[in-house]
Amino acid sequence: MSHNIEMTRRKSNRIPALIIHAIIFYAFWACWALLIRPAMKDAMHDSLLFEILASCVKLATWTLPALLLIRHFSPELQVGFRQMFTAKVPLKSAVLWILLFSAYSGGNCLFALFRGNLHINPEFSLQTHFWLLGVGITEEVVFRGWMLNATAKSERDWKMILLNGVMFLCIHFPGWIQKGLFVSAFTGFGFLSVILFGAAAGICFLKHKNLLLVVFIHMLYDFILEFWQVG
Repeated sequence: MSHNIEMTRRKSNRIPALIIHAIIFYAFWACWALLIRPAMKDAMHDSLLFEILASCVKLATWTLPALLLIRHFSPELQVGFRQMFTAKVPLKSAVLWILLFSAYSGGNCLFALFRGNLHINPEFSLQTHFWLLGVGITEEVVFRGWMLNATAKSERDWKMILLNGVMFLCIHFPGWIQKGLFVSAFTGFGFLSVILFGAAAGICFLKHKNLLLVVFIHMLYDFILEFWQVG
């Protein structure tokens, strides 16, 4: 009886915990991206050490809290804490998803290759793109592993999947504002690709219940976008 009472109490706390976490999460990241990070970047002269420290901050403020929440509420989630790191994915399915996301991120690159104007980004380096090493795990743990996992009722819960895509879009706003890309992201309809990516990643996660596959796909997606340059 006491176990059932405890489960009921924890279930009633899952959504409030999600809301509180989201408020703190978005507020902190706005302050970080718009105020703290630019100041640190100027003070440290955009060095590799700065990129390492910035990545550590993201891991500490994104990944760690989300993992603790996932572990705490694991029995109530669509995909349990242990399952999301151990669930087996058929090789054919994994390859299909990898090819799908690669084509989505590299479609323009393929056309550029045929036209002969595809080049390696001359500014691509470990110092400027160190964030690629951690972006997949940080963003997927928060948005798919925790937020979507805590709200979706099934792998066909399209409302929650779409909402998660919009929430994933919103976390990009501070960075876009700081870089002066906010308006162009909407006038050029680039924001739609972010929502679509978030929704597709959510479907992949809920269907196969494996977060590591989605993390790898996310990292590959960003790498393709950053490594190749059209023009």
